[in-house]
Amino acid sequence: MFKKISVSILMMVLLLAMAVSTAFAATDDISAYQDSTGNVDITVPAVPNTEFMFAGSNVVANSVFDTTTLFAGNAITLDGEYNGDVFVAGNTVTVNGKINGNLYATGNMITINGEVTRDAFVACNELKISNTAIISRDLFIGTATAAINGTVGRNLRAGVGTLTLNGPINGFVEADTDQLTINSNAVITGPINNRSENQAIVATNANAPAVNWEKVTQEQQPAQEKQGASVGSILLTLITKLAFILVIWLLITFLTKEFNENTTIMAKKHILVSLGIGAGFLFLSPLAVILSFIIYAPFGIAMTCLLITGMILAMPVAVVVFSKLLTGYFNNKMKPLLSSFVSVLIIAAAAIILGFIPVLNFLVGLFLVVMGMGFIGYNILFTNRKLKEERLEAADMVMIEEVSDAKESSTEDKLQ
Repeated sequence: MFKKISVSILMMVLLLAMAVSTAFAATDDISAYQDSTGNVDITVPAVPNTEFMFAGSNVVANSVFDTTTLFAGNAITLDGEYNGDVFVAGNTVTVNGKINGNLYATGNMITINGEVTRDAFVACNELKISNTAIISRDLFIGTATAAINGTVGRNLRAGVGTLTLNGPINGFVEADTDQLTINSNAVITGPINNRSENQAIVATNANAPAVNWEKVTQEQQPAQEKQGASVGSILLTLITKLAFILVIWLLITFLTKEFNENTTIMAKKHILVSLGIGAGFLFLSPLAVILSFIIYAPFGIAMTCLLITGMILAMPVAVVVFSKLLTGYFNNKMKPLLSSFVSVLIIAAAAIILGFIPVLNFLVGLFLVVMGMGFIGYNILFTNRKLKEERLEAADMVMIEEVSDAKESSTEDKLQ
């Protein structure tokens, strides 16, 4: 279970961070660092705080970054120093520099040679942490294979197929693995809990406590599934999904001003059109992905990532837009931000609860995905023309109503 949770949550967080900045038009300009082939090479002494999102075929960053940064591409090499959290997604990712914050990384192959002064969250196919690497606090990983030769300052939590430990871990190890191997250079100070079908392989001269082995057999897995979801798992799912949706809402509210303004217009006037766009995207996207791989493989990878990102974002975006229909009801009693929060919470909770009902879960999920993709597509297609004009018209109507209300109040005061 831990393996599934670790991978899904990490992938959602990373794709979310990348997608919000790209799909909703982040304002930073990286043209100064990009060449004609799409490669990005950042070698200036320091990068301005307004430039925080970098994407290209191959990305090399060797500079000082003083804010949270996001990187996406095929091959990404992070040298230099990062004074903030780092989000990175790529086919191959190599971290050689120093990250004075948290690292969130996903990809095919990830190699860490440098230092992370806080926590590291990694979801990938293959992870290598060299003996020069330092993770100062906790390390969370969801991978197929992982070899940890560097230092982990505190605890290791891992959902891994094959996990090899060959360095110091100054805390406990919680592992859900197919095979755990502890080599001779490993120094583990805390308890080791391994949930696996196979017993851990421990070198005779490894400095580690005895492994607490919870044996899991293939016969046990179906029995656990037949029991159904427990109350605890349902609550965990509810809390996790609510938190994810609220993060999307906060990012839309504070980072993507135009999209946030467009949501009210789309909720009131363009639901059916958005539904059509979403349905078209859902049925045509597989063909688009196949064609993109035929044309150019890296482009196909990018299209696949974009499709996965859209599917992940679709439900939260649909919830946020539909919540605009409830916002007006709460506006008179609460501050605008609080009213928006309450309406998002109500719509999100209703959608998640319906998701636990057989048949309805599929129908509700499909509707929200189609609608969410439609809202995203409608925003991208019409944000510079139609929606902008409608926002201006709506703002003019609000001003007219406010002036009218002010005149009526003034007239009443004079009569009194």
